[in-house]
Amino acid sequence: MRQRAIHSFCASLVLASFLSGAQASDLPSVEQAAEDFPFPVLESASPEQAPRYPYLSPVTDDKIDWPPLFKQPEPVLSDGPKRVPSHHVSEMDQLPPVPEIAIVIDDVGYNRRGMEETLALPLQVVLAILPETPYAKKAAHKAYLQQRATILHAPMENQRALKLGPGGLYQSMDEQAFKQALRTDLDNVPHVRGANNHMGSLLTTRPDHMNWVMDIMAERSLFFIDSLTSADSVAYQTAKERGVKTLTRDVFLDNVRTDEAINQQFERLLAKAHKYGHALAIGHPYPETTAYLKRRLAEPLSAQLVEVERLLE
Repeated sequence: MRQRAIHSFCASLVLASFLSGAQASDLPSVEQAAEDFPFPVLESASPEQAPRYPYLSPVTDDKIDWPPLFKQPEPVLSDGPKRVPSHHVSEMDQLPPVPEIAIVIDDVGYNRRGMEETLALPLQVVLAILPETPYAKKAAHKAYLQQRATILHAPMENQRALKLGPGGLYQSMDEQAFKQALRTDLDNVPHVRGANNHMGSLLTTRPDHMNWVMDIMAERSLFFIDSLTSADSVAYQTAKERGVKTLTRDVFLDNVRTDEAINQQFERLLAKAHKYGHALAIGHPYPETTAYLKRRLAEPLSAQLVEVERLLE
């Protein structure tokens, strides 16, 4: 702007001189005018160098030397696969895994109340249904519509010779009769994803019979949960050896059917989950158990309730 002001000033002098008859040689040069002008004159650019639009940078084929912030790293040529740099996270910054618990309700199928109250529990709770009981098929069907997991609660011979009810499996059976009885039990409870033992403190200690059980589990792609009714059970180990997905029970919730006792067992379940990463509890469709679980599972927990299949080994 200052340069334009100087030119305007000189033009005014030329016009004044012309009007007064002065010679052009008498007029001051631009440099002289600049000396008389009260503002400093910026260096002028030749028309070839001056951009048409002063606020735009001139077009150039030269490579722009961007500041380091905008520079892209030079590509590294390598014959091997590209490796994405991993960001090391210290152990102090890593969050510990969330403990997980699973719950199975045994002995479902004998009555409507037990069926309906267990079906009202969170969907992660698994129903273990006894075969050939009045509400076995109905409970299995309702659970299937809920997308809830169900398993066969297979009656197995116990050391106290307690009655097993229909569909029982006994050590006196030969292999063919044993396997046919187990297949019939599975057919009686539709949509099951696995099985566990009802009683079975005797039969689960018999390696031959547990191998027969695992034959059928593998045949139908089912898992097996060892209810661990005997410390001498070989069911879990046999399943592992045969490649059948398996798990063992950690806590019985309701051997004593009071709210205080069930709560103590539930706290044991949480403690085991925190110690080992996960834990499995087995309960029964008693009014005390279902009422406690309905209330407790609606409260904040220090472990995550998951489906039992998530814990299988």
